[in-house]
Amino acid sequence: MLTNQKDVLPPSADKTPDAGLQRGSIGLGGTLMQSIAQISPTLGVFYTIAFTTGQAGASAPLTYLAAFLVCLVIAVPMLGLARHLPSAGGFYTYVSAGIGPKAGFMTGWLYAIMVTIVPAALAAFTGAVLADELGSKYGIGIPWWTYAALILVICFACAYRGIVISIKFLVVMTIFEMAVGLGLAVTGMLHPGPGGMNADGFNPGNVQNPSGFFLAVVLSIFAFTGFESAAAVGDESRDPKRIVPKAIIGSLLLIGAFYVVTAWGLQIGWGTADVDTLAASPTAPAFVLADRLWNGASILVLIALVNSGLGVCVACTTSATRTIYGIARTGALPGFLARTQPRHHTPITAVYLQSATALGICLAVGIPIGPYNLFNVLGTTGTFVYIPIFILMNIAAFMFFRRKHPEEFNILAHVAAPVISTVALLTIAYFSLVPLPDFPVLLAPFLALVYIALGAAVLVGRNLRPGKRDWMARAGELPDVD
Repeated sequence: MLTNQKDVLPPSADKTPDAGLQRGSIGLGGTLMQSIAQISPTLGVFYTIAFTTGQAGASAPLTYLAAFLVCLVIAVPMLGLARHLPSAGGFYTYVSAGIGPKAGFMTGWLYAIMVTIVPAALAAFTGAVLADELGSKYGIGIPWWTYAALILVICFACAYRGIVISIKFLVVMTIFEMAVGLGLAVTGMLHPGPGGMNADGFNPGNVQNPSGFFLAVVLSIFAFTGFESAAAVGDESRDPKRIVPKAIIGSLLLIGAFYVVTAWGLQIGWGTADVDTLAASPTAPAFVLADRLWNGASILVLIALVNSGLGVCVACTTSATRTIYGIARTGALPGFLARTQPRHHTPITAVYLQSATALGICLAVGIPIGPYNLFNVLGTTGTFVYIPIFILMNIAAFMFFRRKHPEEFNILAHVAAPVISTVALLTIAYFSLVPLPDFPVLLAPFLALVYIALGAAVLVGRNLRPGKRDWMARAGELPDVD
């Protein structure tokens, strides 16, 4: 086990003094909110319900339930790894300890670059929604990129000031957005549209188009991604071996219930006898329902969506900067990326790097191609990146417990669950590529390959000189947590 920072970085020019992250600064609630915020609850259901209804009809709520069960299977092997290997490196540490340092580096790289770039897409999307709604309803003509830039500046400020500020921010925003989502769903149930109150959405016999239902489940699965981000704050959690696994499973359970109930309530409020118009609505159904059920108070939905977009950007910034820090701490990335700010104990260089990257992509790419295209391309790219990450994590869990903790090896947790989820992920990959999506989303799988190529290039570069290879002996180890 690593005992101090001078043992963490190799004896080279990369060595940088490190004040360390702020140990024990957040409890279970804060760690849980990190995962929930990165899932982005209201964005996850308000902007998928039209698609899932279009594909699955009245059975759309069942797609969220099915996706929830698949994600539970994905989470099973992760829980054991999180219990044994609580580290800011997250997937990097898991896969390094289970498979080896090179596979670990590629996994950590993919996760880090994805959550570094995703805030650019989400800030652009949130800014565009805000600009469209304020422009059409209130005549406010501020361009979307102004809102997007402001969101990313807020993310930078939270990341700079420290994990406690970030988590407090997430707690307030996430509770509000979930209250709005559930409130709208309950109101829909109390004032149902055509078709009345019913449970048809959970009857498998109502599935008319199995292919469409499957595609809706695929989208719903990736609406759950983010539950794994509790691992990124492992270094800063109190008793992380206990808290991080609880936060991972707890976030899935809470969001699973939230998605299922909210999707059901939105459909009931719209009218299960009229789901075709819900699927075809040019405006997000939540806005339409709020105006009808809450006497024009769709501004509450807009605030909730902005909260959700801002919250997921803050959570992704935390995940990205901690993952970069966790990788650099072992020497796999340049040591200056492991430097922390002495006063706030934040990974300051990683914060600057992530913030500049997200803002640059948001403006330099989002303005020419448009915010919604940027969101669709980068969001779909994230889907393709998550697939190898989760598959490598499954293999790592099997190998880690088989070789290093055979006394804990479990057929269900370390064989059955990884095999089932890997088959599901490969199936998702196939149906995401066949047929190829339309342009510009067509660029997403190729962009994912670019992420992989860049990671491979960095990996080769870090191993060209013998003095740079020391990190491989430490990749799967943990820093001192005392």
